[in-house]
Amino acid sequence: MSTTDRTETRSGPEADRGRPAPSRTPGPAAAAAPSAGPPAAIRWAYVMVIVATLAAIASNVFEIAHQVETGAAGAATTGDLVLTIAFCALFGFFAEMLRAGRQWGRVMLTVFTALGILFTGLGLAGIGGRVFVGVLQGSLAVLSLIASVVGLVLLFVPSANRWMAAVRGSSRTIPQRLRKAVLTAHVAISVGWLGLVTGMFAMSVAGATTHSAEQQASMYRTMSMLDEIFLGMTSMFALISGIVVAAGTKWGLLQRRWVAVKFFMTMSVMLLGFAVIHQLILEANELVDAHAPVRGGELDTVGWSMAGAAAVAVLSLVFMTAVSTYKPWGTTRWGRRNTSRPVH
Repeated sequence: MSTTDRTETRSGPEADRGRPAPSRTPGPAAAAAPSAGPPAAIRWAYVMVIVATLAAIASNVFEIAHQVETGAAGAATTGDLVLTIAFCALFGFFAEMLRAGRQWGRVMLTVFTALGILFTGLGLAGIGGRVFVGVLQGSLAVLSLIASVVGLVLLFVPSANRWMAAVRGSSRTIPQRLRKAVLTAHVAISVGWLGLVTGMFAMSVAGATTHSAEQQASMYRTMSMLDEIFLGMTSMFALISGIVVAAGTKWGLLQRRWVAVKFFMTMSVMLLGFAVIHQLILEANELVDAHAPVRGGELDTVGWSMAGAAAVAVLSLVFMTAVSTYKPWGTTRWGRRNTSRPVH
């Protein structure tokens, strides 16, 4: 008898209501697993995530204090402070969801731990992004990096995988009200991200084509303000809300191709903004402050490079909007494997 046949001939409340039981109803062991508590690997991963988060936050606080002491504090400092508070709350929430056996909590921690490792590594290597000031801030960054790597490994050891699989049936999805609230926030933030990048594309073209030094300086300084205050925050929260909506619902994060494509494209556009657009904006403003020629010099190259990168970002975001609307393609190999998994 097939899995479907076994499911449809069950007796009990499901049969009394006249509809078949779900094909992946967890058995007694799965139902009892949450009460037994998470294994040691999950508990230690939780500790490592908290340690890494606190070290990263402390490092960020030292940087903000340094900006205040040197008089370099401004609107970007306020944005850093807001992000620090937000990430403190978010990582604490996702860590608790991990300990409760929520698969989407593990997905969120995995993604942002990996991002933290990437950006911290780039910072320590001096390749773009923030520069670590002093031995103490650098030591905190190294501590955060080591704890993140250890925590990420512990999240996927065999005992953690077995426990997450056991509780997945009863704790995979987020509540309906929370799903709608997060989906609303995701759509609003994504629209704001698209509008922000489109505006920056228009300003970069204006800066690359004008013959007025004053207008060019105004365009690039406005772009710098938007980049420092809004761009990173908007893209980050678009990614967070998108992952929650995907991993915490029936769609899954990597089970359908259109969702997976959106996820990887979002990460790519974020990296494009961090590693390319942000650096070009800094370079353009340095040239403007050095009174470089408006036309016929290095500003031309930087301006058109910035416009090209912004155009790629705009087209990518429009494409992701279309993908969300049409939901093309089918399931991934992982998605097919999960849906065909037999009931034990």
